[in-house]
Amino acid sequence: RPEGRSGPLSRTVDSFVAYWERWAKTWEFQALLKARPVAGDRELGAELLRRAEAFVYPDELDPAVVAEVRAMKGRVESKPEVVRHGERQVKLGPGGLRDIEFAVQLLQLVHGRADRTLRVPGTLPALRALAVGGYIADEDAETFAAAYRELRRVEHRLQLAHERRTHTIPDDEDRQEWLARSLGYRPREDDPARTAFLRDLRDVQAQVRSLHAKLFYRPLLEAHASVRAEHAGLTLPHEVRAIGEEAALTRLEALGFRDARAALRDVRALTSGVSRRATTLRAVLPAMLHVLQDSPDPDGGLRVFRTLVETHGRTSKLLSHLRDHPPAAAFLARVLGTSEVAGELLVSQPQGVAWLRDEELWDTSRSRDELVEMALGRLQWQDFEAALRRFKRHELLRTVLRDVSERASVSIVGEELTALGEACLEAALVAVLRQVADELDTEVEELPVRMAVIGVGKLGGAELHYVSDLDVLFVHEPADGADEQEASQLALRIAERVMRSLSAITAEGTAFEVDADLRPEGRSGPLSRTLGSYQAYHERWGEPWERQALLKARHAAGDAALGQRFIAWSQSLAYAEGFDESELVAMRKMKARIERERVDRRNDPKRNLKLGPGGLSDVEWTVQLLQRQHGADVPLVRTTNTMTALDALQDASLLEHRHAAWMREGYRHLSTVRNRLYLLRQRNVDVLPKTADVTERLARSLGYGRGGRQEFEEDHRRHTRHIRRVTEQVFYDADPEFRVPGA
Repeated sequence: RPEGRSGPLSRTVDSFVAYWERWAKTWEFQALLKARPVAGDRELGAELLRRAEAFVYPDELDPAVVAEVRAMKGRVESKPEVVRHGERQVKLGPGGLRDIEFAVQLLQLVHGRADRTLRVPGTLPALRALAVGGYIADEDAETFAAAYRELRRVEHRLQLAHERRTHTIPDDEDRQEWLARSLGYRPREDDPARTAFLRDLRDVQAQVRSLHAKLFYRPLLEAHASVRAEHAGLTLPHEVRAIGEEAALTRLEALGFRDARAALRDVRALTSGVSRRATTLRAVLPAMLHVLQDSPDPDGGLRVFRTLVETHGRTSKLLSHLRDHPPAAAFLARVLGTSEVAGELLVSQPQGVAWLRDEELWDTSRSRDELVEMALGRLQWQDFEAALRRFKRHELLRTVLRDVSERASVSIVGEELTALGEACLEAALVAVLRQVADELDTEVEELPVRMAVIGVGKLGGAELHYVSDLDVLFVHEPADGADEQEASQLALRIAERVMRSLSAITAEGTAFEVDADLRPEGRSGPLSRTLGSYQAYHERWGEPWERQALLKARHAAGDAALGQRFIAWSQSLAYAEGFDESELVAMRKMKARIERERVDRRNDPKRNLKLGPGGLSDVEWTVQLLQRQHGADVPLVRTTNTMTALDALQDASLLEHRHAAWMREGYRHLSTVRNRLYLLRQRNVDVLPKTADVTERLARSLGYGRGGRQEFEEDHRRHTRHIRRVTEQVFYDADPEFRVPGA
């Protein structure tokens, strides 16, 4: 009773309420879960329980209550008599009755606020209600119920022995034998009855302890606790009927849904009916809605979740994963509310849901060698191209999850996408070489040509964005004794097939768009050349911008020795001595022309992330100018990666510390924004959105709080101003001839 032995034996209902309002502790409300009228005036007893409901099942439950209940359980287990007796204590010890009761009662406290069917005083009825409501698995409820009955049976036998209150198995072997036989155990051969009894008891306690840990320490219980009961009730059809549709819409709007009617349709579609799926979702969805409300796009997240459930909810382990692994449900809500692309990837490959449960599966980057081995494994499949596309989507989902969960920086994302692109290139080249060898009735090693694929652009820089093409050059050489013309014709055939193998649109989509337009003569030139042909072209016709493009050249796939010879030559050309004023002017004119011709003037150029003033192009061209100017004398700056080059230029005192920092921060910001626009499924990832709604979603996906659009816009302008200031000072040397209108 209130104040225990110090308090009055009887109180009025109002006195109880006054005490609850001012003094009651969490454990006292937990104790009221068991309250029911047993004697005297039943109406008065019912009135007390009715008034108690608001305290036991408040609309808002402080997540600290969950921690208090857990702490209380810890204090019970740390009592000296419990520690001393350990597993012999069938009530308070590990795996005992209290493990079951505390787990059940905590679930009642958290979920019973919205679901009145859980407001029952008995442990076994509460277990049935939790299972029927989908809050725990049927098999878990059955395990707990069977264990509860068995432990109670043991407790009753102990107390009947001497008609006294005890919960401890005696340590005396004779008394243990009596207890075992009273429970129906009998000696077998040389084993006394107590041997089998104690073994079975330990098994029951181990099951209880394991299940207690799973349910009692669910990380999502705190999230469920912080969900307002009125919001949790949105997933219970009878609650929605009771409050009316307009009230339900108002609550969804309060949760941040822009189209509340569409959201209500989605909720109804997910939770209506008596199927196991609907039952489980009524338990899982409240906390997911709570997480979605803080995501950039709650509407999109709920919409994609419905698609995911309707596509795979009956045939996959999706729902059991979400119910039994609450952190996975919370993370899924966060992912779907941040990235529609992630949702689409999960819909196309639901096996990825297992990753939500086990972070170790995607917590670290895969190396290029690992990815190449995995991609080559797809060569055994009958439809290699389809298998390669599924592999690409599988690994893309992995990177997206690491990105959204902030396990991978934008630089790491670029490296992972690059490694994935190279793995697909390697596998496609090997597949085509095998096809061609089969057609010629020979072995790959006997083909008259060797080939390598050179990455340029962002592929060469190992800084791919989600939307980046694979910019490549193909280089080949005749095998010893082979006819050069025959080798060249075969190389063209192989290059065409590799590009088609990756870029062709199939029922499984595309793997990567492959672009070879940076080759000599562009689209008019042959797809593949010998190294000698590349050298001859550049000696006679090579333009400054083509030498600049070779700064990014890096071996990506195919014959390693040939690839490295190409890189050695391309570096000697790109970093050749004698970079003069004419090449400087040519670079400036080319960049200024690109800015004038490619930026759509119908839109504000300052919002163009790639080519606008202060955009990605400003950083890249400024870095590449400094590399071309100083690379011959300063080997440190010879790198294909923009961020690494910025560090090297700063270390070599070729770029001021402040300017290098501005460029690094700005490049990181712009790359992240571009990637986030892709994850939000925006068509044009090169331009900041015009609408406030989409910009707000973008800002929130970048970690800005609700209403953070203006702060994001200000930060974006600061980054682009800094980049442009360095570009004008270093690249254009403050020459007004090259100023772009609106810059």
